[in-house]
Amino acid sequence: MKLYKKNTEFVQDKQVFCGIDVHDKQWTLAFFCDGEIVETVQTQPYYKALLNRLANYQSARKISFVYEAGFSGFVLYRQLSKDGYSCIVTPPSRIVKTDQKVKTDKRDAAKLAMLLSAHLLKAVTVPPIDVEADRSIVRRHDQLVKSQTRSKNHINSFLKLHDLKPPVDIKVRWTKKHLAWLAHISFDQPAHEFTFKQLLNNYCNIRNEIKETLLFLRKLSRDPRYQENYRIVTSVKGVGLITGMTFLLELFDISRFSNVNKFSSFMGLTPSQFSSGDHVRLGHITREGNDHMRRVLVESSWTVIRYDPILREKYLRLRARGVNGKKAIVAIARTLAVRLRRCLLDKTPYLVGID
Repeated sequence: MKLYKKNTEFVQDKQVFCGIDVHDKQWTLAFFCDGEIVETVQTQPYYKALLNRLANYQSARKISFVYEAGFSGFVLYRQLSKDGYSCIVTPPSRIVKTDQKVKTDKRDAAKLAMLLSAHLLKAVTVPPIDVEADRSIVRRHDQLVKSQTRSKNHINSFLKLHDLKPPVDIKVRWTKKHLAWLAHISFDQPAHEFTFKQLLNNYCNIRNEIKETLLFLRKLSRDPRYQENYRIVTSVKGVGLITGMTFLLELFDISRFSNVNKFSSFMGLTPSQFSSGDHVRLGHITREGNDHMRRVLVESSWTVIRYDPILREKYLRLRARGVNGKKAIVAIARTLAVRLRRCLLDKTPYLVGID
C-alpha cells in the first residue's frame, strides 16, 4: 500500500472517504478519493482536532467516515452524525484481511478508507443513547463478577500459603458463616495481617457493588421500555435477571434482523464451515458476534436443559453422536436464542417441550 500526500484541491466536488484509526493518545486519519490516498495525518484524540483537519476538504462534495468499534464507543459517531456527516462503525472481526506484513496506524486508517469506498465494510447498529447507557449496567455486572472471581482466588491462594483451611462444619464457601470465619483469622506478622485484611475488604466491596448493581438492574427490568419483553424472555425456566436483561439490552431491537441466520450471526452462534469438493463440515462457532449475549445464553442453557425435555433430548442426542459437551450446549444455546426471537416477535411466552 502506497501512502503519500497530494494537493487537497484534488478533492473538489468529489466524494472523500476518511478512515480513522482511533487510539487513546492519538487519532490517525486517512483521506481517500478517486482511487488514491490524498493524505494521512495524525491528530489529538478530540473531535475538535478532527474538525480542524477537515478545513482542507470543504470543497469536497461529500465526506464519509469509518472507524472500528472498540473502547471509544459511539461518541464520535454521534458527533459526526450531528454535524451532518455520514459515518459507520465497523466491527474489527469483519474487516477484510490482507497479507500486509508491516502494520502501522497510517496503513490501518488507509485500509479502512479504501474498504469504505468499495462498500466492503459491515456497519454495526448503533443503539439509542439511553439503551447504550442501560447496557453499561449489565456490562459492569460482568466486570464485577470477573473481579470477584479474581478476588476469591487471591484469598484462597493466601490461605493456602499459610496452610489455613475452613473448619469441617463450613461446607460451602463464601456464605455468611464462611465470611465470619475469614474475618476472625489473625496472623503473627503485621504485614500478613494487613495484606489479608485488604484482600478480604476488597472482596466484600466487590460483593456489595454486585448487590447494588443487581438492585438497579431489577428496577430497570420494570421500566416500561423493557417490562413486557423481559417477562417474555424470563418465561423460560433458567433465564433470569442477568441473561434476560443482557439479551434485551444487547439486542435492543429484534426487528432489525430480517432472518434467523442474521440473528444467529449477530450472537456468534453460527458454526464455521469448511468445504472440500462435495463435502461440507461444520466447525467451531465463528465468535464474530456479540460475546456478551453468547456467554449468558450458553451459561443459561445448562439450566434450561434441566427443565425443557425437548432441549434436553437434543443435547443428549448430540452427546450420543460423539459431540463434546461444550459444542452440544452451544447448539442448545443457538436453539434457545432462535426460540426467544420468535417469542419476542410474536409477543408470546416461552412454551416448554415445543419443538
